[in-house]
Amino acid sequence: MSSTIELPKNVWFEVMSHLDYFDLKSCMSVSKTIKLATESPICQKTMFRSQAINPVGGTIQLAGITMHPVFDHMFYECATELEGVYVGDGMDILTDTCAAEEYATDPPVAFLRIRVVEWAPVQITSKTGVTVLQVMKTLCRFFSNDDRRDSRGDHTGWHGWDEVKLDRKGRLLLCADSFDS
Repeated sequence: MSSTIELPKNVWFEVMSHLDYFDLKSCMSVSKTIKLATESPICQKTMFRSQAINPVGGTIQLAGITMHPVFDHMFYECATELEGVYVGDGMDILTDTCAAEEYATDPPVAFLRIRVVEWAPVQITSKTGVTVLQVMKTLCRFFSNDDRRDSRGDHTGWHGWDEVKLDRKGRLLLCADSFDS
């Protein structure tokens, strides 16, 4: 026999304030109440859906930038196709997850650059905010050019961004400096 607990919204929000992104995603899959609550403006920041976009040329405070946690849960072997980007223990393809369409950062930025090892940085621009999918598409395109994947030898296991910093012009720069075998 199952039962439900009726709690006031403010209690639900208090409970949810102690959950991280992945805990909220898990709860959303089993609770309609939590799923509905995450659609409120209060949860948009945690779910990487904020509407306020930092425009190209806008001031960025590095201390205020949070990278989407899905980057730390990806399996990516310097693939040249998005079908080679997996998320989590279940090895879901990134494009099959809702995280793909969420913003890569909070607050969302309209411009960022990625740098892989010693190669020149590549820029990503989106007036509506750069998404996780756009970052990974750019990384896939990066490795499909100029035999970059082959130059990594057997060190092709990308494991997220090693450093998030501002470049000399104050733009967000994601750096991947090391790879696993």
